[in-house]
Amino acid sequence: MTEESDYVTPSRPRRFGAGAFSISVIIHLVFLMLAVFYFVKWVEPPEEKIDFLPGGGGGGGNEGQTVSKIKAQQRMMTSPALSKRIAVAGPASFSLPDASPDFASASMPMAMSDASSGSGGGAGGGRGTGIGKGFGSGSGMGSGPGVGQGFVSTSVFGGKQDRSDALAGHLYDFKQDEKGKAVEYDIGNAQHFITRAHDLQNRRFRDSAFRKFFKAPDTLYLTQLAIPLRPADEGPALFGAGDKMKPSGWLAHYRGKIKAPRTMSFRFVGSADDYIAVQAKGRLRLVAARPELQAPVQDKWEPAAGSDAYPGPMGTLVFGDWIQVRAGEELEMDLAIGERPGGVVGFLLLVEEKDKEYRTAGNGRPILPIFTTEAIVDPIRERITKGFPDWEFEWDNVPVFTNRSGPDPLADPFR
Repeated sequence: MTEESDYVTPSRPRRFGAGAFSISVIIHLVFLMLAVFYFVKWVEPPEEKIDFLPGGGGGGGNEGQTVSKIKAQQRMMTSPALSKRIAVAGPASFSLPDASPDFASASMPMAMSDASSGSGGGAGGGRGTGIGKGFGSGSGMGSGPGVGQGFVSTSVFGGKQDRSDALAGHLYDFKQDEKGKAVEYDIGNAQHFITRAHDLQNRRFRDSAFRKFFKAPDTLYLTQLAIPLRPADEGPALFGAGDKMKPSGWLAHYRGKIKAPRTMSFRFVGSADDYIAVQAKGRLRLVAARPELQAPVQDKWEPAAGSDAYPGPMGTLVFGDWIQVRAGEELEMDLAIGERPGGVVGFLLLVEEKDKEYRTAGNGRPILPIFTTEAIVDPIRERITKGFPDWEFEWDNVPVFTNRSGPDPLADPFR
């Protein structure tokens, strides 16, 4: 019995310990499962409510707001990448505007076209407005500039785009030789300008007559000569020589072939500060200048009788020689405008048909149309009348002298 009792007694606590351990494990497993259940429930994302709406259309109620918030977060996440792409492109000649919900940029159509709004109405996809033949693309109610081919840089001295209905012109400096070296020219001595003008007139404005003068780099194309008084430095600047040429002692020479719109006898009429000369059909037809410069600069040419009867916008109004042409007849035309001492410049070239009745101003001056190589449309008329507010023009009957076609006639090395 003693041996048997010594064997049985120690086994009870071991059985009891094994049962307690099992209960503890079960309880811990229960707590662990509960913890996992609540944790998963807590981190579970809310149900996405995606309404497949069109890209720029209006949302509907709360569902539209949900889509808007999701897309707004996507834009915030992608904006740093967009900024990096813009930054590596290098410096630009323009600055990007600050982001604003009231500004729809044509350069960022993707970001703006996603901005749908709920409660029944969203910012729809708008369209931008372009310049010329280009059309911008914007969103919402904004507008953006397009990249077009129709925009042309123009000025009263002419535009930079070659066109078949314009006189092609270059600017020359009487104060520098062809290499840009200074030569003797005294702006206080009118004879320095007069002598050079005589030489060009006598040589009929051939290319060879200009080769000894410094030539501005740019070519401008002119369809009407109507330049109201303005600073003389605009001439060199617009021809691309603002930093190379002082605003005195310069002359711009335009050339082209024009065609008569009908069989007619006509003459050029001009007013200048300081100088205009027109050659047509190989002969000098008009020289108009400031009163004190008129007689010496016209040299052998003589204006029509009564040229000093009417004041012009700049000095007196000078009437040229009559020119007889047939309908469609082509004639070569040279036009020169120049500035002697600097200060201000202004030029106006009109045309008068023989035996045609014109309205007259209060002083008896005939109200004449402007000389033009293109049809006068409203923007051209507005520009000219704005520049000459105290001068009346004839606008109902304006002869249009259709112009040259082909390459720049000033580029012909054999003329």
